[in-house]
Amino acid sequence: MKQFFRYFSLILCIAYLGACAQKLPEEARYPKFSSPLTTDLSVAVTDHRDFVLNGDKEPWFEGIMHGAFGIPASLKRNGPTEGRPFAYYLSTMIQTSLSKAGSNVTIVELPKGESLEASIQTLTDKGSSGIIVIMKKSRYAFWLSADYQYDFEVAIVDIEGRIKVRKTFAKWDKEIPLSSTYNVFDMFTEIYTKRLQVILDDPEIKAALTNA
Repeated sequence: MKQFFRYFSLILCIAYLGACAQKLPEEARYPKFSSPLTTDLSVAVTDHRDFVLNGDKEPWFEGIMHGAFGIPASLKRNGPTEGRPFAYYLSTMIQTSLSKAGSNVTIVELPKGESLEASIQTLTDKGSSGIIVIMKKSRYAFWLSADYQYDFEVAIVDIEGRIKVRKTFAKWDKEIPLSSTYNVFDMFTEIYTKRLQVILDDPEIKAALTNA
């Protein structure tokens, strides 16, 4: 019986994924950085989500949907980042934004649970300035809704490892409507884009990156 419910849950999720088939426009797949960048930068995101740190879920798990009877559905994204950690997926979004602003951007993959101090040391060892994101929360499937709970600690560090700015961006958005246009993965890509845009538009973050 449990196996039946598991398959039934998966079928419902697949149906939900395919219900809205329009493709998300390329420009909605990453945030925009409005100031020109002239220095090389690194992007590093470390996953501190509880359910990843305790081994309940794999690092690629986004936690953006449930199946039948409230069972979280573990479905991977298709495409070049399929099976890669979710932290890496967010890194690519930030990388694209900063690259289009003129920087040569390198993604530095960090272990899950890496401390800020160790993350800074990793960038310093590579002789790089850049942006470090500690992802403490990112969703965890609130049934069939577009609610998005996030908690990102963001630090901009210079080439010497000095913290230029350190801020926390956290919120539980409960008023986001379900998309009638995109599938669930594209719907949440658009949501991630808008939340990352808030970070990159922050005056202190923008100034620190521009002068990194």
